[in-house]
Amino acid sequence: MLAALLAVASFQPLLQAVGRGTPCLCATAASGHDRLTAWATLAPGQIVNTDEDGLAATESYASQFERLFGQPLRPTKAVGKPSNEAQRLEPGARRIPFSDVYGTLRTPSWRTIDWGRLSYFVIVHCAAAAAVFRMFTWRRLAFAYFWHVASGLGITYSFHRQLSHRSFSSPKWLEYIGAYLGTLAAQGSPLSWVSDHRYHHLHTDTALDPHSTYEGFWWSHMGWVLETDQHARRCPMTNVDDLEAQPFYRHLHKWLVWHLSGHLLMWFSLGFAWTGRPAVGVALVCWRLAAVVSMYHCTWLVNSAAHCWGSRDYRTGDQSRNNWWVGFLAYGEGWHNNHHAFPYSARHGLGRRQFDLTWMLVSALERCGLVTDVRLPTEAAKRGLAIAPGAAS
Repeated sequence: MLAALLAVASFQPLLQAVGRGTPCLCATAASGHDRLTAWATLAPGQIVNTDEDGLAATESYASQFERLFGQPLRPTKAVGKPSNEAQRLEPGARRIPFSDVYGTLRTPSWRTIDWGRLSYFVIVHCAAAAAVFRMFTWRRLAFAYFWHVASGLGITYSFHRQLSHRSFSSPKWLEYIGAYLGTLAAQGSPLSWVSDHRYHHLHTDTALDPHSTYEGFWWSHMGWVLETDQHARRCPMTNVDDLEAQPFYRHLHKWLVWHLSGHLLMWFSLGFAWTGRPAVGVALVCWRLAAVVSMYHCTWLVNSAAHCWGSRDYRTGDQSRNNWWVGFLAYGEGWHNNHHAFPYSARHGLGRRQFDLTWMLVSALERCGLVTDVRLPTEAAKRGLAIAPGAAS
């Protein structure tokens, strides 16, 4: 168990949008970290994909990758979106099934630490399978589901909407509770998760995106967390000054593996102490890992499925889609085209039938006076980016 947890220390993920239209602040920290602020203005029906040098991006993703990675990278510099048509014509490009996205696969370049990460994922998936097929009881399932919801909302409510995008404010004690629950999802510390996500929004579907579907479904879903070198070059953790200024987040980043180890050890000890049977403690640990594994895939589906399958309601210039079943599994995160259009919005399910559990939580806390400064797109902003009904994909 401890061997698996030690691999978590090297795991620096995740999740998942540059809004366009009236000028809007995207991928920015509360401290006003200008290097990661993206501004864009669109005339109705117009998509302009340019880099900071004013060059139109007409090259394929594969060509852009070769060009950018053939020189020193500047991850804080915005680059133009690649051409989907040019990517389709790339030699060896493969269409993701049931999608119009074409991926070009690279040969992985793994180091020893990457094999350690793979070992960790194999171990936790095996533990989850053992829980379901060898240690099943309804009470244990309910236990895992509770932690799936609690830690999952810690990711969607805290890591994503509050810390990454500053979609709302709350008292520090509530912010820190949400962030700690997100930490228990074992998707990295708040610093690493938020840093990755802000880079994703700055570079959505370009060669600097940490998990673009242009490198294939597998890469965008899980492969990207298994290549340390690629991740380190794309996502140096220099864009979270607002969080690094707070001792709480520095502590969680430094001692992440011990918090996770202590959490699992606590459940093993409680199961053993309550029944006097070590097997019960092991079962609780395995079911807790089942909740971790299921939340991994719910989060990763936002990066993969919601960037190749689904519909678009708004012009964003990227591959983000609204995917109803990812929206259900990931507590509202699957309304991803909405999110990429309005990354600052605390509500992702903007339509009447777009279920968004995370927004329901934010809204409830706002009514209780615990959440303030809730940011939502105006009707004018939505009309400015809306795709005509007959043209929506």
